[in-house]
Amino acid sequence: MTMNNTIESILSIDNVRVKANHGWYESERKLGGMYIISVCIYRTIDADYTFDHLDKSVNYEMVHQIILETMEEEHMLIESACKAIWDKLKAQHSNEIWEVNIRKEDVPLKFVGSTSFKMKG
Repeated sequence: MTMNNTIESILSIDNVRVKANHGWYESERKLGGMYIISVCIYRTIDADYTFDHLDKSVNYEMVHQIILETMEEEHMLIESACKAIWDKLKAQHSNEIWEVNIRKEDVPLKFVGSTSFKMKG
């Protein structure tokens, strides 16, 4: 019987809050709105893996910069903004599983506080 000597690690960067000009309606894009973005990076690593150098991990600053740069672009849907962030992160570390969640505050629907879209892969 062989033992599995791997563990799953999850790194998360939570609640990056930015103002961006996304939305289906021109008024949404003109006024802009508040968005909250969270990212998780899932990796399977050896149980004896050591976290002793940035080159062996995912750099938070790189993830943060990709989020900010992508949110500066204009997207008609939060799905598009989410996919753009996911594509850029996946290009940086293709072997990892990335989860990106975007939440839009104050959507133009009565009694709805926010909407969100998430993708993982």
